[in-house]
Amino acid sequence: MLQFTNGFTCALDQEKEELIITFVQQVPQIENDGKATHIEVEEVVKLVMGKVTAQNLIEGLSEVLANDDNVGHSVTQSGD
Repeated sequence: MLQFTNGFTCALDQEKEELIITFVQQVPQIENDGKATHIEVEEVVKLVMGKVTAQNLIEGLSEVLANDDNVGHSVTQSGD
């Protein structure tokens, strides 16, 4: 199942060994006049990963996003 997200936050644990990424969906509240009054933030998923997996994620995202020709291209890397 796919989940839509349009925001995220990142944090490290105190030992700086695990990365915590919280993906959120920011949903504007639209009034009857069509104006957005405020944005509600709903958590989609929270992920915790080790330092090696986080580094692999950075490299994988960089590889996929480096070239516009990568549409439909996937990268798989193992974790810690």
